[in-house]
Amino acid sequence: MAQPFSFGFSGDDIEEDPNDTSNQNAQTADAAESGPPPVEARTHDLDELLSTLPSKLSYTQTRITSPKGHTTYLPRRALFDARIQLMAEDDIPTSTTSSNPLPGLTTSDLQPHIYEGGYKTWECALSLCTYLLDRGPRKDLDDLVRVNHVIELGCGTALPSLLLFQYAVRNGLGLYFTLTDYNADVLRLVTVPNLFLAFVATLGLHDAAFPETGKEGKGEANPLADVDAEEGELDVTPQLIDRFKQTLVELGITITLVSGSWSPTQRLLDLVPSSPELNTFILASETIYSPASLVAFTEAMVALMKRVKSGKAIVAAKRVYFGVGGSVDGFREECAKRGCVAYEMEFDGLEDGGVRRCLVEVQMY
Repeated sequence: MAQPFSFGFSGDDIEEDPNDTSNQNAQTADAAESGPPPVEARTHDLDELLSTLPSKLSYTQTRITSPKGHTTYLPRRALFDARIQLMAEDDIPTSTTSSNPLPGLTTSDLQPHIYEGGYKTWECALSLCTYLLDRGPRKDLDDLVRVNHVIELGCGTALPSLLLFQYAVRNGLGLYFTLTDYNADVLRLVTVPNLFLAFVATLGLHDAAFPETGKEGKGEANPLADVDAEEGELDVTPQLIDRFKQTLVELGITITLVSGSWSPTQRLLDLVPSSPELNTFILASETIYSPASLVAFTEAMVALMKRVKSGKAIVAAKRVYFGVGGSVDGFREECAKRGCVAYEMEFDGLEDGGVRRCLVEVQMY
C-alpha cells in the first residue's frame, strides 16, 4: 500500500497554510509509483446518494468575507458527523479496514491512489471562494447567465461550487454542475450533504418544507437561516429532500457526480456532460501538488475546454509544494504545451504569510 504523506497542516477541518516543508513529503513520488493503480472514473446517481443521508446532519457555518467586505455563509457537514456515519455502516470496504478503517477521516494525510484529501477544506479553496465573492457574478462569471456549465475538479467539500450553486438557486438559473472527486465516499459523505445543506440555507426561516407546528400554523424554524450560529443540526426529512429534488427540476439545474481518476482523460470526458454550445467554467484548488497530479489535471482541464466554444478555468494553488514537486510555474508550462495561456491574477485576498497562494486563470489561445 502506498505510504501516506501530509502537507504538514494542522486542525480538524479547514487546513492552515504554514511552511509545509515536512521531510515526509519527499517520499510522495515513490509512494505514488509503488502504490495501487488509479481508480477508474465513474458517475454516481444523485438520488441514490441522497438516499444515504442520515436522519440528522451536523454542520458548521463557514463565514467568508472578501477583501471588499462582501460576506457569505456556507454550511458544511461537520467532519465528526461523517466519521460517525461511516463507522456505523456495515459495508466499509475491506481494503480500508486493515490499518486505517477511515482513510482521510482520522488524519489529514493524502494517500496517492487511495485518498486524495477530499474530506478537508483546504485554504486554497477559501481563497477561490473569496475571489468569486469579491469579483461577483457580474464580472468574471459573466453574470452566470452566459456560463452554462460549472465544473469543479477535485471538489471535496466543494465550497466554490456551493457558492455558485446558491447563486443559481436564488436567481433561478438553470445550470449544469459537474463535481468530481477521487473518492466516491467523499462525494457521498461530504459533497452531496454540503449541496443539500447549501440548498436548505436558501430557504426562508419558516419555509413550507419544514413541518408545521403549533396553533398558529407557522413552519418550524429553519436552523440554517440563522447565520450567526456557528454550528447546528438539521433534521433531514423526506419533505426537504423532495423540495431539493423538485427545485433542481423546476430550475433546470443538472448535477453530475464523478469519482475516480482524471486519467485516462477520455474516460473522464465520456462521463461529463458537454456540447459545443456550453460555456464552461472550471474551478479547482490544490490539484497540482505533485508532478503526476499536475499533468493529469492539466490534460483533463484542457480537454474539457477544447470541446466547447467558450471555456476558462481558475485554479487556486500554492506557488510551490515543497518536497512534493508541484508548482504554479510547472502548471503554467504544462498549459503552454497544450495551447493554453495561464497567468496569475492579481487579488488582494491572497495572504503573504507561509507558502504563497496563487489564483491562475487559464484560457485557450
